[in-house]
Amino acid sequence: MKIIVIGNGAAGISAVESILENQVDNAYEIKIITSEEASIYYRPMLSDYISQSALPNRFFLHPYAWYEENNIELICGMTVTEILKAQNQVKLKDNRLLSYDKLILATGSYNFIPPLEGVHLPEVKSLRTLKDAEHIKKMVQPSKHAVVVGGGLLGLELGWQMIQLGLKVTVVEMMERLLPKQLDPEASALFLEKVKETGMHIVTGLGTNSILGTEHVEGVKLSNDEIIPCDYVLFSIGIRADVALAQQAGLDIDKGIIVNDQMQTSVENIYAAGDCAEYLGINYAIWPEAVSQGKTAGLNAIGQKASYDVLVPFHIYHGMNMRLFSIGDVGRLGETAYDIVRFKKDDHFEKFFFKEGIITGGILMGNISKSAKLKNALAHKLTKEAFLESIKG
Repeated sequence: MKIIVIGNGAAGISAVESILENQVDNAYEIKIITSEEASIYYRPMLSDYISQSALPNRFFLHPYAWYEENNIELICGMTVTEILKAQNQVKLKDNRLLSYDKLILATGSYNFIPPLEGVHLPEVKSLRTLKDAEHIKKMVQPSKHAVVVGGGLLGLELGWQMIQLGLKVTVVEMMERLLPKQLDPEASALFLEKVKETGMHIVTGLGTNSILGTEHVEGVKLSNDEIIPCDYVLFSIGIRADVALAQQAGLDIDKGIIVNDQMQTSVENIYAAGDCAEYLGINYAIWPEAVSQGKTAGLNAIGQKASYDVLVPFHIYHGMNMRLFSIGDVGRLGETAYDIVRFKKDDHFEKFFFKEGIITGGILMGNISKSAKLKNALAHKLTKEAFLESIKG
């Protein structure tokens, strides 16, 4: 059976790993096509690399030798321009045609950069790939000023790396507070204080209207007409599912490629997984989701029936001299709608949310050793009494 996987990230490689685990006598001919020049790497580590002289330990998840040892043809630095679904073929940028019996789309996502005046300037960048990281490392210089547009975890981490390189950093977040989806107002305020301790300047409740400069970046103009002089602008305001190929092929798409619980698209022998896929209107675009969906797609592609269960989204962060873990519903309906248990001592903060006696979410800052128990509690819908008993001691 000929299997082509488009994309060599978390979803694509998890699909292949699940196929290999269930393979007998080299029954599958596997090709992976990726637009990147590198082997698979752990994308969340990209920002760490910016302030380091060498790639972080365990950055690459599989060396090139792994593909050879498993008889996988890895085609790097190549894009797929067309899916010919009637012929069961894909067309590459170099006009090669490759045949498949099963196709797995793991095309991922791309960083969204709004069409603002000035975004074409050479010092305007976003961080998505290893190539982006290399470019930013070469571009930035100490004692300059960088503005990061977007105050999510990735934007803040990017700002933190700039500070470690000796730059002045301003983060512009259009929401009224930091991390409104991951933290309730109390935790958000505590988090903000820790961020400020790094020397990062935070602006909230304002958007970015334009980037100033003719040949090079000179500043950023905010939605209140305030101007922040700067030398670099780094966007981190979210991602968009890469559905261009699926759209060309006539697959059903919404914000992502629509899939069923077997990760099957609207075409029977084509599957999708990871950031590019949408299941029941949901795509959290987080690494664990991509891994789980990729595994499901791979198993179903080889006839091993498997169903995907939606994960409870969680976020974990180590950086800026702090640790943070957040999972589930942490007060989106307002604090009065929940039964809350909280604890705070020095730099340690924890807060757990319950509705009708069942845990809905939790926040850990400082010591996050209870994160595994929190994940288990959400997965099993533990009662308040059962959860509090589980974290004793």
